[in-house]
Amino acid sequence: MKLQVKQALLLATLVLAGCSSKEKLVLPQVNTSIYPSVVWEKSIDSGVGHFESNLTPIIVKDTVYAASRAGLVTAFDLETGKRKWQFDLRKPAGSSFWQGIGDVWSGDNARISGGLSFGYDKLYFGTENGDVVALSADGELVWRTEVSGEVLVKPAIGEGLVVVATGAGKIIALHPDTGEQRWQFENEQPSLTLRGISEPVVEAGGIIYGSGSGQVGVLISERGYQAWEEAVGVPSGTTDLSRLADVDAKPLVRGGTVFSTAYNGSLVALELRTGRQLWKRDYSSFRNMAMSGDTIYLVDSVGRIYAIDSRSGTEQWAQFGLNKHNVTGATVYKDYLVIGDSKGNLHWLNRETGDFVARQSMDSSGFYTEAVTNGTYLLVQSRNGELVLLQTP
Repeated sequence: MKLQVKQALLLATLVLAGCSSKEKLVLPQVNTSIYPSVVWEKSIDSGVGHFESNLTPIIVKDTVYAASRAGLVTAFDLETGKRKWQFDLRKPAGSSFWQGIGDVWSGDNARISGGLSFGYDKLYFGTENGDVVALSADGELVWRTEVSGEVLVKPAIGEGLVVVATGAGKIIALHPDTGEQRWQFENEQPSLTLRGISEPVVEAGGIIYGSGSGQVGVLISERGYQAWEEAVGVPSGTTDLSRLADVDAKPLVRGGTVFSTAYNGSLVALELRTGRQLWKRDYSSFRNMAMSGDTIYLVDSVGRIYAIDSRSGTEQWAQFGLNKHNVTGATVYKDYLVIGDSKGNLHWLNRETGDFVARQSMDSSGFYTEAVTNGTYLLVQSRNGELVLLQTP
């Protein structure tokens, strides 16, 4: 039986290995120089609760789309936070009869997971029950398709496809209008992996993916044939636990180069067309990276933050103030880098220097996934479903 582990206790053991359980973590001092303001706050059901779910909202033009693990999907007006519509996946066939009902039905948990994606005038998402769902822009069910395995990351959209990656190691391409399967690719999974997978990326006629065995590769989008695959994390050690080498971070693709990192692995730059290695550096992470200009921002497996030149792999700065804190990946917003933590703090860093410039205490349920932005606003969603839109001058 293949085991998957990323429950809170084991994850803490992995990322805080070697540190004493009695060690008291102290947040770094902040010389506050900016004061981000809250535009509006809303609640989206009960969020993801204590589950290790990468469920994230998105901003599309003048609308915010957000979901709860239980099954509610809601659209809000970006400027005002006013609710536009609500869809409940737990209702029979997602019938429009149930749309807009204010009280939350207490039926089965739909287990929405991995976040929302938008494309071809539709909203797409997956569930841990193995469903992939498409809604129209006004909240009507378009199609619902069952796939083999849990859908733990948001679908990738492009090249006339909706591409989902499952916890079983499968990458499945669906037709965006019907949900009909176009092709399927299967990766061999190791006996033990982190309970998480890399979000696929659609780029230049290819599907870039990461695997639980420490590989990053490219599939030809038209047929799903493999173009190349290269190792990012190389399993080592004598036990399954010590040999964890998952590529769980979403690959970054810029200018014909793929950047990928692995748990217990490295950060590598690969040529998109051939997979040829351009450079390799010793950074280990399972969190999504961010990029602006020629700089990659990476939060490693224990919470250390780095700015790295994408052209050479040269380290520009390092910030260890959140080392051993349970933090999210980084988000680039204007001149800042924004990182959340499990206590509900938002940490703001000057992205040129790595210095802390603000800290906001938000929802005590904490953050598990990084913030999202459209360049003008920053949007965060806490574990218990609190949705907050922020802005700086």
